[in-house]
Amino acid sequence: MNIEIQFWGVTARLAGSERRRLSLTESATVADAIELLRSDAALATELPRCAYAVGADLVAPNHSLSEGDELSVLPPVSGG
Repeated sequence: MNIEIQFWGVTARLAGSERRRLSLTESATVADAIELLRSDAALATELPRCAYAVGADLVAPNHSLSEGDELSVLPPVSGG
């Protein structure tokens, strides 16, 4: 199956783009997608600090993904 990754904030800079397409097995979870993204050394250290959403819903790493899902990578927010 194919899903779209939407990077936000610092993760978009580290990924080099705001979007990426991933091919996963039919039974893939968010954790499986994260594991594939960890192969990108620039992202690897930031991913454990991020939250993840499918559509408008925050999801846990064990959330099952479906064909065409958009997985958002949400880095911690800081401000001043």
